[in-house]
Amino acid sequence: MFKSVFRTIPLFISFIILLSFLYIVTSTAVSGDLNTVIDVIQVHTSIIGGMIFLLSLSLWAGAIYFLEKKGWMMPLYESKIYRVLTAFLIAFLIGSIGAYVFLAYHIDIEQIGKTTEWIQEYLNRFIFTAFLLSLITLVIILLVGEVYMGAGVALFTYFILAMVNYYKQEYRNEPLFPNDFIQVGQMKDVIPLISDSISLPITLGIAIAAILAIAVWFKMPKIKLGWISRLVILLPLGFVLYSFLFYEDTFAESFYEEYTSFMPWNQNNNYYYNGPVLGMVSNIKLDVVQEPDRYNEKVLEASVVQAEELTVENSPAEEETVKPNIVFLLNETFWDPTRLDVHFSEDPMPNVRKLMDEYPSGTFFSPVFGGETANTEFELLTSYSMNYINPGGNPFNHILANDQYPSVVSHLNNEGYYSEAIHPNSGNLYRRQRVYPNLGFDSWKFLEDMTYTEKDNSEFVSDQSVVNELLDTIEQQEDPSFIHAVTIANHLPYPEDKYEGGSTIDVKGESLSEDSERMLEVYSEGIKRSDATLDRLNEEIQALDEPTLIVFYGDHLPSLGSNLKAYREAGFGTEEDQQTKAEFYETPLLVLSNFDTGLDEDLGTLSPIYLAPMISEALGLDSPPFYDFMNEMKEEIPAFRNRIYMEDEGQTVESSDQLPSSTQAVLSDYHQFQFDVLSGKQHVIDQLYNTQQ
Repeated sequence: MFKSVFRTIPLFISFIILLSFLYIVTSTAVSGDLNTVIDVIQVHTSIIGGMIFLLSLSLWAGAIYFLEKKGWMMPLYESKIYRVLTAFLIAFLIGSIGAYVFLAYHIDIEQIGKTTEWIQEYLNRFIFTAFLLSLITLVIILLVGEVYMGAGVALFTYFILAMVNYYKQEYRNEPLFPNDFIQVGQMKDVIPLISDSISLPITLGIAIAAILAIAVWFKMPKIKLGWISRLVILLPLGFVLYSFLFYEDTFAESFYEEYTSFMPWNQNNNYYYNGPVLGMVSNIKLDVVQEPDRYNEKVLEASVVQAEELTVENSPAEEETVKPNIVFLLNETFWDPTRLDVHFSEDPMPNVRKLMDEYPSGTFFSPVFGGETANTEFELLTSYSMNYINPGGNPFNHILANDQYPSVVSHLNNEGYYSEAIHPNSGNLYRRQRVYPNLGFDSWKFLEDMTYTEKDNSEFVSDQSVVNELLDTIEQQEDPSFIHAVTIANHLPYPEDKYEGGSTIDVKGESLSEDSERMLEVYSEGIKRSDATLDRLNEEIQALDEPTLIVFYGDHLPSLGSNLKAYREAGFGTEEDQQTKAEFYETPLLVLSNFDTGLDEDLGTLSPIYLAPMISEALGLDSPPFYDFMNEMKEEIPAFRNRIYMEDEGQTVESSDQLPSSTQAVLSDYHQFQFDVLSGKQHVIDQLYNTQQ
């Protein structure tokens, strides 16, 4: 009897689906309104669901009795048609469950009613999502070869992806993108961030349920599919699935035109109004860099001509000048927390403020929020923008790790510099161990290569250690040095015990929760220590005999709680503000030196793409034409990222279409150059980077 029950589980599922469908169709015919039916089901879920379950159970019991009495149980179970139909049935069930799980975690897992309301409003998109996940589930089942195991693998995968999407939204205010999957090896750095919000009982419950499911699977009769049946179904199914995932220019494109409304300019809205699965599909791109309109050699040549007209003739200094050491010092998550409207018992960054009054300084306009330091490094080192990278794309992982590309490193190497990168963590992160040599660095030091690895917190190497490392490099090298140094001491998370003895700064705010106050105190303690380290670095370079320049900046703002908790409580802004307001991307920018750089005292607000061209011009180096173009472009649009374009007078607009036509033309040329160099055929790379023209 036990085996008969398991052999006919597909019949039970069929009865449930059939009766549910009949109830909805009949009720809709009577009431004349599907939404009314869904509302009734939502209110009386337990009663209606219980009735359908009991009736299905009765029909199932009757079917088992009938099949056993007629001796048809084993012939049915061994039938190829029954097994194939079971695969389709289970795939549809798992696809529908997966679609609901994705939506529930994306919209509001704590208020399931919102998910039901979404389904009512966008029923076609829910059905489309269930269809796509059913296709994927069926492919997994066919590849595994056993229906229940394949279904379990698919459901577990959907649950994990839904959770990852949920946590990425919570802490980064952006959804999961397909290109994020390449960074799966960096999950160990994400887990500490979300560890406090993971429920141990729920985690144990899921683990126990998974173990029990596997144990039951081992005991129950299997529904295996023959390899011929699998192959016959898999080949056309693979074509259909490919067409729906890479839908552009396929028969599936018409379905997306009818049932979706993609919004690539606003990914949060894109994922909400289309659902997370369709949102992810809309961002499946074979190319990381967005291809500009009318990309070809003729258009590029025209862009080069326009760029030459825009720029002044490159004229290197007549006399040979001493080339200074240049240090780009990226300080992890360095930001001014006093910009929040709360009370601090002391200023966490008094030295930085003093130095910003004495030296050229301004505002660094980060391309990212709350994480992804490597994307800031990409803009700084290549002078190319994340604005033209497809959502979820990571240039370090997807582009720079694969081949050599021109950069500020190769430019300074040509100027006679020794170049070194310092990062006090594993070189596997963002594949930096491959990226740094591809950008032209002569040497690179990761945690295992460093002489100084002392910590001043519970997890990460201190800023002091990184400063000691770069000062040693300057002292040991005879040639002028270019050093790209990254600190990580201020990296999240910010637990109360991060610093021994706790924080020396108290934070109070009328609207701040206790958790937010503690988090800000820990974060401010890290800023205070970074501030003291920078002051010490300035003293060291002032005592050096050789000219030295330090560009100090924070790579992005911190992630302070889920859903921007501390920012919202302090009145700094909401999730929508984080998408459109420059304040969420502005960190301190400071240029220290022991000689007169000739830079303006007020650098204004600058995107990272302009720093290398600006420094090269100020030092009188023999800059490539591309840098001349960038320095002129800076006058048109000094800072920009998706949905925030800052004009030369500081005002911002949400779309490049709102910019003056002259600025749009410059950005169009820039986009052409970026695509050509990083992802195109490099038609004009010599014209952009040859300093001998």
